[in-house]
Amino acid sequence: MFFSLVAGFILTSSSLTLLFLKMYPEKNSWNCGNTLDLESLELLTENTLNTLVTMVEIRDSYTVKHSSNVALYAYNVAKKMELTDVDCANIYMGCKLHDLGKIYISDEILTKPSRLTEEEFNIVKDHPIRGHQIVSKIKVFQNTCIPDIVLYHHERVDGSGYPSGLAQDDIPIAARIVAICDAYDAMTTTRSYRKAMEPEMALETIMNQSGKQFDPIITQVFIECIRNNHMAPVRPPIFGTSDKGSLNKT
Repeated sequence: MFFSLVAGFILTSSSLTLLFLKMYPEKNSWNCGNTLDLESLELLTENTLNTLVTMVEIRDSYTVKHSSNVALYAYNVAKKMELTDVDCANIYMGCKLHDLGKIYISDEILTKPSRLTEEEFNIVKDHPIRGHQIVSKIKVFQNTCIPDIVLYHHERVDGSGYPSGLAQDDIPIAARIVAICDAYDAMTTTRSYRKAMEPEMALETIMNQSGKQFDPIITQVFIECIRNNHMAPVRPPIFGTSDKGSLNKT
């Protein structure tokens, strides 16, 4: 049922995009320097995002809360790193969707009250590819860092991550930011098979993995934000469409 729902949504989203372009041919530019009517694009993107997030929420309420926490952390880290408003907005949205591929995972694995077997974990490790297959087909997300976040947020700077085994700067910076925020929230959240780790212990774990699992510079920024309480509440930002974003893909 979920596979049909996802496929149907992708077709609907594509149809809406084509309809929009036919109605407004003078605005037919979807790259970094586009001139789309922002109100129309914002509405289309908001509906797209809400539909995708609802898919995740139906499957696993933990994933939705987790994605919101990661979005909060990553947005503030990106702001601290002085990335553009467009990049910060796209990183926020990418975080909301980073675990989208988990809608393909069975309930038996997704909500298992004990640690996963190696075989089950290998199934879970497919979720970045699965999620990327969805978001990469949505026109308004193309030429942004959002597909990169979904696909590469489990890569590690030492090359031991998945799904592609990228290392160092080959991992897009947005994905490197999200990787740290994703890990921290996972460690500090109670799950059915383990208790939450104390924040300071989680920070020590992250520091120990600096240069291995995590980018050293981003690690320093993240720890500073957490310890100095620089994780300000975020009003969901408008999706970035300006040509000022440095992380947009070409």
